[in-house]
Amino acid sequence: MAQNDMDVVGLYSLGSSSPEGGNHLFVLENGKFVITYFGGVQVGEWSLTSNTTILFTPDIKKNEFELYGRYNKNIGNTVRISFEGFEEASSFISLKKTKDDKHIMKKVFNENANCFNYPYVKNFRSTTETISFMVLKEEMETLIYDFNTKGFNDFIAFFCKNEDEAYPFYATFKHNRLYLDENGYSTKQQLPKEGEDIDFIRRVASKNASNKTILCNPSYHLFEGNINENHIFDKEKGAYINPQCYIEGDEFMDKEEFFENMEIIYEYEALKISLSKYHEFRVDNTPIFITNCQ
Repeated sequence: MAQNDMDVVGLYSLGSSSPEGGNHLFVLENGKFVITYFGGVQVGEWSLTSNTTILFTPDIKKNEFELYGRYNKNIGNTVRISFEGFEEASSFISLKKTKDDKHIMKKVFNENANCFNYPYVKNFRSTTETISFMVLKEEMETLIYDFNTKGFNDFIAFFCKNEDEAYPFYATFKHNRLYLDENGYSTKQQLPKEGEDIDFIRRVASKNASNKTILCNPSYHLFEGNINENHIFDKEKGAYINPQCYIEGDEFMDKEEFFENMEIIYEYEALKISLSKYHEFRVDNTPIFITNCQ
């Protein structure tokens, strides 16, 4: 692809004259970009419009929550949920066994949560037909997001924080430099190969992309790239495995230690959503996760 031939993938420092007011621009291999700035991030897609010109288009999110699910025969009559991004707001969850049950909205993270260590996964000892989410906002009507979860028991939930309105912008790439205007440029640096910072960037880029399906390993680490390049689908396991590296039982390894292992991959399906401003609900402020620096 021309994008790869131009080799624009990399890390760029942005000055205050940047059209987005950012500090750093991460241009990723999968056509996504992430701008980090004080107090937040901006995610979008980049594409080559000429031999040297790149169009950066920010993602526009319509829904604050997205839920992906699959059926996991190994967890029985329980519900497992991996929470992504819920630390960014006063977020709540409800599991209802039937559509007529009341919404009991349980807080996901404690107030002033910090010192995060991903992933955040919770096993609920129940079944559910509906999983609901909401964010409490001052002086705004509460919106509840209901997802039909019948037939699924293993989920990845995303909270997608709505940022300020953003606009597409162009840049020119020449001689390993990215020009945001005629005079200002940033020299490309290589993306970090590993570490918490680049893991966070890739996770944020993936969660802000609305897809019909997503791919994850058993530790809920998102898989990027061509799944058919090294993996084959194993019907019995309901998963893609790398036959050259997979060891029987890898999927049952400790989730934190297994986080980087991509030898077995599961596919999750985007679930249907309905919105309501008129649900009656009760708040349970006892958080599912408590994380604080001492």
